[in-house]
Amino acid sequence: MENLIEPNIYPVLVHFAYALTVTGALSLFVVSLTPSGGWRDTLKHAGDWMLGFGALFIIATAAAGFQAYYSVDHDGPSHAAMTVHRNWAVPTAAAILALAVWRWAKRAERPSILFSIPMLAAAASLSVTAWWGGKLVYGHGLGVSRMPVVTGEGHDHEHAPGQGHGDDGSAEPTSDHEDGHDHDDAGDLAAGETHDHGDNAAAEPETSDTASAAAFDADNYPATPEAVVDAYGAALRAKDATALRALLAPDVIVAEGGGAERSVEEYAGHHMPADMAFTAAVDFSLKKRDLIENGDLATVVSESQIHGTYKGENVHSRMMETMVLRRDGGRWRIVHIHWSSAPITGEHEH
Repeated sequence: MENLIEPNIYPVLVHFAYALTVTGALSLFVVSLTPSGGWRDTLKHAGDWMLGFGALFIIATAAAGFQAYYSVDHDGPSHAAMTVHRNWAVPTAAAILALAVWRWAKRAERPSILFSIPMLAAAASLSVTAWWGGKLVYGHGLGVSRMPVVTGEGHDHEHAPGQGHGDDGSAEPTSDHEDGHDHDDAGDLAAGETHDHGDNAAAEPETSDTASAAAFDADNYPATPEAVVDAYGAALRAKDATALRALLAPDVIVAEGGGAERSVEEYAGHHMPADMAFTAAVDFSLKKRDLIENGDLATVVSESQIHGTYKGENVHSRMMETMVLRRDGGRWRIVHIHWSSAPITGEHEH
């Protein structure tokens, strides 16, 4: 049963609420403009029943929507979009329910223009609410399972890189934060944003081990764990897939969007292009860094602030980055990456 309604039943209910309410409103509007009798009486009864059932589905949809609002993994930009969606949904639902009660009490009478015009306005408001709901899914990837790894030549389809995808994706790292509701976000560097995996050679990271090894020679390979982390950030900004491959261990685990990519090839075929695009578009300001080193393992924890604009979204957030590195053959290589972020509010800015 859990898989049947994962992450919640909201997507099932919302389509009934929208279709029944809008169709009922249009039917009653047509009836209000035409004389009684014949098909108009049939349409009046149909419109009344559709509006009544639509109101019941709106109640159920609102309950499921609030459950989703407080439970679905999301980032800063997607949280802002969720809030706009909620702010449209609440007054719209209240107006439709009030009109439905009014109409049900007078269902024996022909609907008047005084009723049908506000009902049409409420249906239009519901359409705007639905548009914002679609943006949450198709623009920010909320409630969408992680996409499969692209293999072969691929296609130029856009998709959301992950859930809660973190103040990003829906455009930067996801966040493990509490901003007024109880939820955890673990996501990717370009969380919530759409990106392309296609057969464009410029968008696909190179796959040659020789090319990766050639990214650094004996004289310029970063000598310390911190230097490797800095080099990785520089390679993301430069969109240098060859350098990124040289700095990552083949079995690297990149935690993002509530899931993980468990190899360089998986990461390169999924989120690496979006991470490069996001990092190149915004500014990072390092605030604090801690190094935990034990023999051939090291952990670098960096705290930064991110500012800029990505895909039309303002980015203003704080980010925590954790990278675990392993020393192989005298070179430090990254074996684990995790990013988390949260929007900067007044009390957090410093």
